[in-house]
Amino acid sequence: VPVSFVSDHIETLYEIDILYKELAMSSGILEYRRTESLNTDPAFISALAKIVMERLS
Repeated sequence: VPVSFVSDHIETLYEIDILYKELAMSSGILEYRRTESLNTDPAFISALAKIVMERLS
């Protein structure tokens, strides 16, 4: 799954939780779920910090 946003964003949440869910249901998809955004997950922040530090070295 391509990642385009890594934090909660009201416009994206509306599109995914409401618009795309309605489209999925009307297309016969019986189960539709959105994954949680990474936000400030410690593992994600640590990975970002590691990448930045490697690039700065």
